[in-house]
Amino acid sequence: MLNSNLREKICIRPAREEDINEIFNIEVQSFKDPYPKSLLRMLLQMSRETFLIAESDDKIIGYVILLIRRKYLGHILSLAVAPPYRRKGVATALLTSIEAKARKLGVKVLRLEVRVSNKIAINLYLKLGFKKAYQIPRYYRDNEDALVMFKILTEKNKFDCENN
Repeated sequence: MLNSNLREKICIRPAREEDINEIFNIEVQSFKDPYPKSLLRMLLQMSRETFLIAESDDKIIGYVILLIRRKYLGHILSLAVAPPYRRKGVATALLTSIEAKARKLGVKVLRLEVRVSNKIAINLYLKLGFKKAYQIPRYYRDNEDALVMFKILTEKNKFDCENN
């Protein structure tokens, strides 16, 4: 649930080239082994529709990157929120938005990897319907294991009045 003050100020939109510096700053603040700016630019070129940012008061406060493979498999490569905005619902808003976009594009399964030590993220993913699949030993550069999680996307939301 978004913090009530933030809820009125947040918007989610596709990332643009001019956003890369702010996205990179969040990346560096969020990960032990951040993606280089050049890779973020390349991912933006590859996934214009599915590289989303969360913005508040004209400031980028988070982002999510989804690559689609074989037209039905969505791989969430990265999700990050700037430190002052964490635990305020921004990640939930980004994941909800990218899931809706993926569903519209025909994606049937979402997949992601998360550090086994990142209990906050794992709990968020579980709350949003992701399931634990398996671990990949020594996945990260510092040899920490990754937990692979997935979510099957249904054809329609059973609570959506327009689809019933």
